[in-house]
Amino acid sequence: MTHPTAIQDTGPEGEQSLFRHLLDTAPGSIEPADRRSELARQLREQTGLDEAALEHLVRRFYARAQLDPDLGPIFRAHVTDWDLHYARMTDFWASVGLLAGRYHRNALQAHRPLALQPAHFARWLELFDQTLQEEVSPQARQHLMTIAQRIAATLRSRLCPA
Repeated sequence: MTHPTAIQDTGPEGEQSLFRHLLDTAPGSIEPADRRSELARQLREQTGLDEAALEHLVRRFYARAQLDPDLGPIFRAHVTDWDLHYARMTDFWASVGLLAGRYHRNALQAHRPLALQPAHFARWLELFDQTLQEEVSPQARQHLMTIAQRIAATLRSRLCPA
């Protein structure tokens, strides 16, 4: 998996990511040292996302996922401390979605022992999108789904070789 804060040009369907749009339209007067914080500020402004919104989103998604007949058993078998998991996933989404830079774990390694199949990634995306539709702005949904699709494609390709 790429570093969580890596900026990609396009999503899986070729749409321009919000990251790319912000980079392309950022004024040249921004000092390199201030660029990350300015991009993070713009992401927050354009999506309406913040730490509290991401924590709420994470909790709502996992409440739904735990009840899912395909994903629920996987999560229940591997997550022993849900509060720690929520905190880690909030850090992850803050890092990939808002450039917070707090998540420093290896997501690929964390998913290796789960024996995931391609259908699990499709279901994860479906549930995540349902949660996004209910919980965040359309701009935030598009932003986070672009990231989620890229992550799912990367994990699927590395964990489910054809």
